[in-house]
Amino acid sequence: MTVAEPWPADGPKFTEDELEAASDPAPLNQAWRAAVAGVEVVVVAVLALTAWWLWGIGHEPIHVPGADPTYRLVGSRLALSVAAVALAGLLAIDAIRQAVLAARTRR
Repeated sequence: MTVAEPWPADGPKFTEDELEAASDPAPLNQAWRAAVAGVEVVVVAVLALTAWWLWGIGHEPIHVPGADPTYRLVGSRLALSVAAVALAGLLAIDAIRQAVLAARTRR
């Protein structure tokens, strides 16, 4: 089934007022972005410490008399540690983005 296009093939026709209104987006540099970046930095630090702690408890030593030390790896703890680091990395990138947008001046 073919449906007619709402405007001709050469595109919709806009008035100058419509074009001016569409080219003035909301400003990206807003002061609240600095607060968001600060909160994200704190969350990144907490996630990094949590990942370090989870990685440490993810290796449980097994003591066997007369043998070299052996470790049991707890996969769920190690996976949570890796996930915490990945989330911390994403939040760190977003914190940098928010800080740049908070500090950028509009031209």
